[in-house]
Amino acid sequence: MNLKRFSAFLVALMMVLSVFSACGQVPDDHIDTPPVDGTLDQSIGTVEETTPAPDTLPPETTAEPAPVTTAEPPVTTAEPVTTAAPETTPAPTTTKEDPNAFTVEPMSATMYATISLNVRSGPSTDFDRIATLDAGEAVTVTGRASTGWYQVSVDGQTGYASNIYLSATAPSAAVTTAKPSTGDEPPASSAEEVVDDDPIESPEPGSSDIEEPVVRDWVDINGVGYMYNLFTETRFQDALNKVAMAVEAMAPSVSVGEYLNHEEAVFVASNILQMVGTGYCYFKGSPSVTGTTMKLEYFVNNYDDAQRMVNELESAANRIVRNISGYSDYNKVKYIYEWLCTNNTYGGAYESSSYGSVVAGGANCLGYAKGTFYLLSKAGFDVVYATGYGTNQNHAWVKVRINGKWYNVDTTWGDPDFDNIFDYNYVCYDFLCVTDDYIRNTRTSVTDLSKYLNIPSATSDDYSWHKLNGYYASSLSEVESILKKATRDAVASGSTNAYARIMLGSVDLFNEVLSTYSQSYYTKNILNDITSQYEIVDRLRDSHKEGSVKRTRTIVFRLQKK
Repeated sequence: MNLKRFSAFLVALMMVLSVFSACGQVPDDHIDTPPVDGTLDQSIGTVEETTPAPDTLPPETTAEPAPVTTAEPPVTTAEPVTTAAPETTPAPTTTKEDPNAFTVEPMSATMYATISLNVRSGPSTDFDRIATLDAGEAVTVTGRASTGWYQVSVDGQTGYASNIYLSATAPSAAVTTAKPSTGDEPPASSAEEVVDDDPIESPEPGSSDIEEPVVRDWVDINGVGYMYNLFTETRFQDALNKVAMAVEAMAPSVSVGEYLNHEEAVFVASNILQMVGTGYCYFKGSPSVTGTTMKLEYFVNNYDDAQRMVNELESAANRIVRNISGYSDYNKVKYIYEWLCTNNTYGGAYESSSYGSVVAGGANCLGYAKGTFYLLSKAGFDVVYATGYGTNQNHAWVKVRINGKWYNVDTTWGDPDFDNIFDYNYVCYDFLCVTDDYIRNTRTSVTDLSKYLNIPSATSDDYSWHKLNGYYASSLSEVESILKKATRDAVASGSTNAYARIMLGSVDLFNEVLSTYSQSYYTKNILNDITSQYEIVDRLRDSHKEGSVKRTRTIVFRLQKK
């Protein structure tokens, strides 16, 4: 293996060895499979940037909040703050001249090779090949090395095989068709040695006939480095690594039985696996789970189309992020929230994908969440996923860190299409930078991820949009003056449709204002004193959903030019 490829190989191996639609069984509605055209190709192509520019670019209008002193130092996002994946299982430093630079923890198990696999004299590709295993062949595992590789017994010899390609599941359920992307390379033909300098062509999906692994950093491509650091156990990282490699290979299924039991596999598939589908936007996510085997599905069926989707997503994201390069951190988050809300309709052929929300203009909650995560990560923010149960279906959103404090951001419920407003310049700000308590009060439930991830708490309302703009009332005496300010601001916008908004500090106050400020009362006592050019056409409440679980305590007077 030449030096350049060897160095890249070690970097990838470090990531793999150290190292959620998704949301519920299928977050926020079912996923319709789009029509798929094309035939299987054998090479990964590069695609020029052809994605059209974003349709609308919401203006920067929100004033900066007063500085907040916190115990935690502010996090600047002029430079990306997403960290690299942890090195919980360091890449091997062993060399042939230093065979004792690793340790082995004894264990006893029977495992199965998921591809044709080399067995080496030490636990890395630096060591000599001493035997091979056929795909599906059983092998006795006698230990696990500090590099992550398994110690095995083959034909009376003690050797080592990559943990990535050994499964505790018998061959009938194991993945035997996944293209490896890191780890040990399959053995060379006995008649001919592998030439390391030969170009590597990507095989058809599902093929295991690889001359040498393709090195890719899935954590970086998906922008999930910060969240990846939060796992409570390395086995959860290991399971995600294996799924990511299967997704890279567009394999039809993958077994994670050596890391997770059935219940854990179902939970990860439903609530965590969107981490793999953030940048790998061709992956549908939400796989069904049989035992510990996940069935993987894709929006396309060949590598060229998969790479095209990834490239188009990245190009579109880079353009959006460039538009906000000079913005404050809060206004960067606000811009991304507004952009996604005003450039999408609910649903679409790629609805569960970040490609749907960032490129195609249509997504369900998982697609919105993935797009939000991807853009925020590209803009340099620390981001994590959150899931729960919305009104009558599973739901996903994200958390983001701004200047040292965490906030919930739910772009799905900010979209006017989702709220049946049909004014695509309207954005509902009820779910921009809100607390965990607020989130818990506006949906049926929030998923407890604590077994798997150390998810940060969001307790600050420093960036509440209503508070920043002076539209928040904590007592009845404040309401009229705040409604007058909100109405003047709405009219000053000059828009055909304008919105005077107020959020109330308690349910009792909300109910009192709702009973007092009818449309006729508001028109007579507030609107007519400010303008004769607008009339009220509707009074919206609680995020515009009658009977909804969304208890946001907001009232919006919808105005229209006469």
